Amino acid sequence: MKNVTDFLKKNAWQAATVILLLLFLGKGCTSNKISKLDSKFSESEARLEKKIDSLNSVITQFATEKQVRDQMEITMLNYLIYEDDLDNGKTSLSEIKNKIESND
Repeated sequence: MKNVTDFLKKNAWQAATVILLLLFLGKGCTSNKISKLDSKFSESEARLEKKIDSLNSVITQFATEKQVRDQMEITMLNYLIYEDDLDNGKTSLSEIKNKIESND
């Protein structure tokens, strides 16, 4: 133990220089790793934002629940009208079929 303390007293500036050099290199390497990870995550974030934006644009093209319900009610109403006309003898199945096909 005495030899170590004597060595450090004689070569204190060299030991301090080596320790500071190791700390400086360690900090530089860590900072470099952090900057690499930051750029990697920035690229990933940009790609994810682009995907989210494209998904949002696709979702806005879908019908809403209200639109689906309204269309279902219109279809059911038309069905009831056709059924009533058919029951009362006002129209035939072929005429109903022709009306439906002409609407498409």
